[in-house]
Amino acid sequence: MLGLVVLMINLPLVHSTWTRWQVERNGTDVTATVVDHDVLGSADDPAYWISYTLPSDIDPDEQEWAREVDQATYDAAVASGSVTVRVLDDNPVTSRAEGQVVGRAGLVATLVADLLLLGFLWVLWRFGRYGRPELLRLEALGDVVAGGDDPGVEELDGIVHVTGALAEATDHDVVLDADGRRVVVVLDGRAVLATPGELVSVRGRRLT
Repeated sequence: MLGLVVLMINLPLVHSTWTRWQVERNGTDVTATVVDHDVLGSADDPAYWISYTLPSDIDPDEQEWAREVDQATYDAAVASGSVTVRVLDDNPVTSRAEGQVVGRAGLVATLVADLLLLGFLWVLWRFGRYGRPELLRLEALGDVVAGGDDPGVEELDGIVHVTGALAEATDHDVVLDADGRRVVVVLDGRAVLATPGELVSVRGRRLT
């Protein structure tokens, strides 16, 4: 699941980068006809846009393709009515205009998503592994009996006294919930004098 999430986040950026590289390396230059142009944005940060159609042998439908270009390319395209476009495998979708400006929105969005994913994984690792108290395993030194005061774990002179809710019980061991701490007690022939759900007490010696 984690691998799928990483793939979904990064695949669009990887695909667009790969396609752009392929166009630059293996594409063919053609002359496209400029059919529209406009300057968007503010005076301090203008964005120069042109729309063009590719030759009919490449794009029989003569669709209009809009691209943001740098100012020099924009001025030349408006003056001449044409612009050089590099096309890969005669596929108009994989075309790149001369002087085309590559937007960074996709890169920024991908990096932000990756950082959020890393943050989530760190939280999961931090509180999943270290946020939980470590598992405590004991060898019972007496029977597991019902009763006790507040749930918890106390250790004195190597002997651990546990009071907690009896979560699971088998012939071999029992599992106690001692105020949120999971304690496994190996019975080693000792009896369990309680039923699951009851508050119990037991003395034991650490196994791990």
